[in-house]
Amino acid sequence: SVLKSMWYKNQTVSHMKLTKVYLYVISPEMRSFEWFGDLLKKLEVQISEQGKQGLLEYQLYLTRGWDDDKAQRIAAHEGDDVDYVTGLQAKTNYGRPNWDQQFRGIADKHPGTSVGVFFCGPQILSRDLHKKCNQYTGGTKFFYNKENF
Repeated sequence: SVLKSMWYKNQTVSHMKLTKVYLYVISPEMRSFEWFGDLLKKLEVQISEQGKQGLLEYQLYLTRGWDDDKAQRIAAHEGDDVDYVTGLQAKTNYGRPNWDQQFRGIADKHPGTSVGVFFCGPQILSRDLHKKCNQYTGGTKFFYNKENF
């Protein structure tokens, strides 16, 4: 819902300050990407049509749910233009994100700016991301926000 809201506001509000969205989707199951993949496919088309390719950068992480057979099929399609698992432009990553590397990279790309971090998920990961926001706030200010269902 946050992603849809940001996209809508970016379309309708002329003074919107949003210039970049980094989205991380982490799931233990491949089928969890199906419903979300449809939304991302639509956004890829809309973003491209409006010439705003730099607005959204997303990374998908599959933490488990693949066996040797699936791994071989995935590896065989590594050079494809779209991801074998999702059909999206971004390739699926396997395992968990390296949050230190991610926060450092974003801070380096956006010095002196404010970065909103929006999270929805398990409490333990929420605590980790909140700590990372505090740890990497310096020239770049990370503001942590969470949503619970």
